[in-house]
Amino acid sequence: MSEQEQDFNSFQEHLERIFKDLEDGVFITADEIGDLRFACGLPSPVRKNPVRNTHVNPVLKAIFDDFSTIFRSSK
Repeated sequence: MSEQEQDFNSFQEHLERIFKDLEDGVFITADEIGDLRFACGLPSPVRKNPVRNTHVNPVLKAIFDDFSTIFRSSK
């Protein structure tokens, strides 16, 4: 198995743990939200300069913003 396949499998397992935590009602960290955004092809949100996020689909951005508000952890 190549290193790229190992990295892919590791990231897939990481995402599965995140979704398991969400299903169990466990709060996830901002880094985990960033990993979910990355897996969906979305950039990390830029809090200081929202103009940079204009290329993101507004519907998906709204969904992920709501998602991060609801599930953001205080870790």
